[in-house]
Amino acid sequence: MKTVVMRNMLFAGAAIMVFAFISAEKLVGRWESQPSAKGNVTGVMFKADGTLEGYVNKKPFVSGTYSFKDDVISFTDNGCNGARAVYKTIFFSNEDSLRFELISDSCTDRRDGMSRLVVGRVKN
Repeated sequence: MKTVVMRNMLFAGAAIMVFAFISAEKLVGRWESQPSAKGNVTGVMFKADGTLEGYVNKKPFVSGTYSFKDDVISFTDNGCNGARAVYKTIFFSNEDSLRFELISDSCTDRRDGMSRLVVGRVKN
C-alpha cells in the first residue's frame, strides 16, 4: 500500500512539473513591438529560468523575475523598486502575438507602458 501511494505521489508531482513547463514554454523567448511613431522598438526576453530582460532599441532598461501560470504573469523588476505586477496575457494570431491586461500593478509608469504594449514573437 505504501509503495502504491508513493508511486502515485511521484506520478502526480511529475505531471504537475510537466504541465508547468509546457505552460511557461509558450511565453519563453524574445518578444518585440512594432516601431513606435518615434521609431522605438520595445522588447522583452522571457527566459526559461524565470528571469526577464526588457529593452528599448536593443538597449537593456529593466530586468527581473517572473512566474507564469494559467495565462497570468506575475513579476517584479528593478524599474519599480521591487513592486510586484500581475497581468493576464492575451495571446493571439496563432500565439505569436501578445498583449497584457492589468490585474494589479501599483507602479504607474510600468502600468501605463504595459497598457498599450503589443508584442510579437521574434523567430530565429
